[in-house]
Amino acid sequence: MENGIREPPDLPLEILLDIFSRADLVTVVRCAAASKLLRRHITDPSFRRRLRNHAVEGFVPALLVGIFFHHIDEARCFVTLARPSANKLTLSLAPANGGDGGPYTFRPVASRAGLVVLSRNRVRVRDATGALEIEDLCVGSPVTGHYAFLPPAAVYGRGYSHVLLAGGEEDDAGTGRSSSSSFRLLVLGDAWPRKPTQIFSSRTGVWGPVTEPFASLDLPKRSGIARYSAVVLRGVVAHWLYYVDSLSPPRGYGVLTVDAGTGVAAAVEIPPHCLRWRRHEVTEELLLARSAEGRLALLVAESLGIAMWTLSDDGGTASWARRLVVDRAGILGSAKLQYGPLGCVGTQLDWFGEASGTVLFQVNGAGTLLLNLHTREVSQFSQGKVINRTLSLSCCPYEMDPASVLAAMKSF
Repeated sequence: MENGIREPPDLPLEILLDIFSRADLVTVVRCAAASKLLRRHITDPSFRRRLRNHAVEGFVPALLVGIFFHHIDEARCFVTLARPSANKLTLSLAPANGGDGGPYTFRPVASRAGLVVLSRNRVRVRDATGALEIEDLCVGSPVTGHYAFLPPAAVYGRGYSHVLLAGGEEDDAGTGRSSSSSFRLLVLGDAWPRKPTQIFSSRTGVWGPVTEPFASLDLPKRSGIARYSAVVLRGVVAHWLYYVDSLSPPRGYGVLTVDAGTGVAAAVEIPPHCLRWRRHEVTEELLLARSAEGRLALLVAESLGIAMWTLSDDGGTASWARRLVVDRAGILGSAKLQYGPLGCVGTQLDWFGEASGTVLFQVNGAGTLLLNLHTREVSQFSQGKVINRTLSLSCCPYEMDPASVLAAMKSF
């Protein structure tokens, strides 16, 4: 002790690592630069696994760095968000194109945990049943530019939804350490009501058997998948929004789930009272998401704003609880409007970023906006007069994965 100031005690390494695993990515990288000892432990696969475990719940807005867009006339482009860390990031999808250009360019169809799924419909083959479209897929990191090209699968040409299940599935042989670049890709076919699925594993390098997990659910004939995008909970359970057509409007909706680990499927009905405050009663007003606590949630574009209904299971009984995330005044007050407020009618929810908790949506007269479910802040991504109905089919977010960033760092 000098001049009455007591030196702080040295914390054990295990406690330091536990603190670091709960900090933001920038702090973790700075700690890794403090000493060779810390860097060696922070870049170790066991620390990355701990980092993933602590990131299961909660949102980190800074993980969303930009959005991939695909345009027929402009191929691909990446638009960063207006933050310094994003502007320094250089992302590349070029290696996946194979240099052929032309009409068979890969387009991003899904992303998760720092990886991106790219797809292209490349070949048409004539057989006894007519024309068959062949789909090529590859998965990789736009940060490193390294991509894995996947072998043909039985559901190619019928792929409807691509769900990336990143990390957690495999271990390095005999070590029990999770590989940061490991992934599984679930492809959901479009043959309703059979809905065949097939899963590719980066561990084995092959596709698993084709299954029909929803065949036993006895779903109504007048039903189908409502949104291409899926929400993944607990790392392996995929959720899709589906619709049920009745003889008279409005449509009914529910949630289909399949556990990629067990193959078990289930269906949950969305009660009509969750949808009664919508303005136009169109599917684009609904989007699946998750809450900061890791629960399944349904976002609804209502006349009053954007609400979130959270699903809970109390004693085996499913129930939905509502809260208003942002009201109409908060949305319009955060954007430069093309029309007067009374003319800005109509909202389309496009996609949800699971790591950052960010929702991309469009409002007539206000353009494309971003809403963070944690902070409830709304920002204007781009201006526009009317809703672009093809936007949700031609773009996907890119969120950084802290474990992948650390895996790319050299250890001493």
